[in-house]
Amino acid sequence: MEPITEIYDEAYLKRIHGDALRVLEEVGVKCVSMEIRKIFEDTGLAAYDDTTGHIHILKPLVEQTLATAPKRDRYWIPDDAFGVGGTAPFVYDDQKGELIPPTFEHVAKIASIVDKADEVAFMARGVLIRNEEAKVMDTLIEHCRKPLYVAAVTEEGIARAEEIHHQRGGLTIQFSIINSPLNIIESMMDPFLACVRKGLPIYVSTMPMAGLSGPYSMSGLLTLTHAEGLFGITLAQLVNPGITVVHAGLPSIANIQKNYAVDLGLISHNIANLLMEKVNKLLDIPSIQTACTTSQAKPNQLAEEEAIEGFAIMKKYGFHQMRHCFGFLSELISFSIDKLQRHVALCRETGPEDIPDFESEPYDPEGYDVIKRNGSQANYMRDDHTLKNTGKAFLH
Repeated sequence: MEPITEIYDEAYLKRIHGDALRVLEEVGVKCVSMEIRKIFEDTGLAAYDDTTGHIHILKPLVEQTLATAPKRDRYWIPDDAFGVGGTAPFVYDDQKGELIPPTFEHVAKIASIVDKADEVAFMARGVLIRNEEAKVMDTLIEHCRKPLYVAAVTEEGIARAEEIHHQRGGLTIQFSIINSPLNIIESMMDPFLACVRKGLPIYVSTMPMAGLSGPYSMSGLLTLTHAEGLFGITLAQLVNPGITVVHAGLPSIANIQKNYAVDLGLISHNIANLLMEKVNKLLDIPSIQTACTTSQAKPNQLAEEEAIEGFAIMKKYGFHQMRHCFGFLSELISFSIDKLQRHVALCRETGPEDIPDFESEPYDPEGYDVIKRNGSQANYMRDDHTLKNTGKAFLH
């Protein structure tokens, strides 16, 4: 094991990027859409394999599209930005300790708190209100003057997002277009392409879970996450060269002791997302990850300790944007407004000197092989690589 000072080892980060390019070229991404296949194949630098259903993208094509992508200094959210981010399907009732359906009053209250908190630089919806994309956007801009991440997959939502983009700016549309590992979400392609063709700023999100839908090692998990993020960036740049795209690779870890539930309170979760940001920093592209959240289902002392560890790590090493940092609870299922307010204060009070002791994991030379072996089939639970690394990886 190496000391955590190795987090800035450029050779390690470059190996992650190189391995991710190799994944796109040699493993490919499962793609049913004829339109998407044609976009790639028309470049002469990608090919579809009928036997696997995968589109394979050559390294020079990814590098060409990265060259057209706007660099980080052109994005409107500066470095070291903590944000609300995320979309919880429930609100945690802080008085009754129950989960309740979100309302527009909750959205407005969250947005108002964010607007007044110097520690919070941006926000997404926070909570999920179904089938109300435009009204959610209107509520956000009424109560929060800061940069926003919004969802827009309907014609009405996309039209409203376009209006806000031109009138107000500071708006980015969230898209998850890949289901890990390496499967295009076909239902997302039409709205994604519609936004890209309109030139609306987007982010491309992917969230592989180590041990469930990704390799059970730090560098292997980062490689898969980065490959999926690069796929989205490449596609967007091919459709509309020069469009603003944020790499939203969110590596996460399945807790094998908790029935493979995602564990957002691990120090390793924070480190994985910090390292993903460092890879993107080498490429000088906008980057948003997930950190400083909790494994706890309700606000408590452990939730505060986990958040402090995350805040301290991020303040020690620097980053671009981190979401899920304040009100979210276990597995991002619920959002506590009391926790939001308390954790804003924790962020203010926490400094880099509060960083916990931990060690970084060395580069895993088997990471690429396990990704190739699993391809677009999520078989990581039964893979020998996961079994071998259980109890050795993601210990903190």
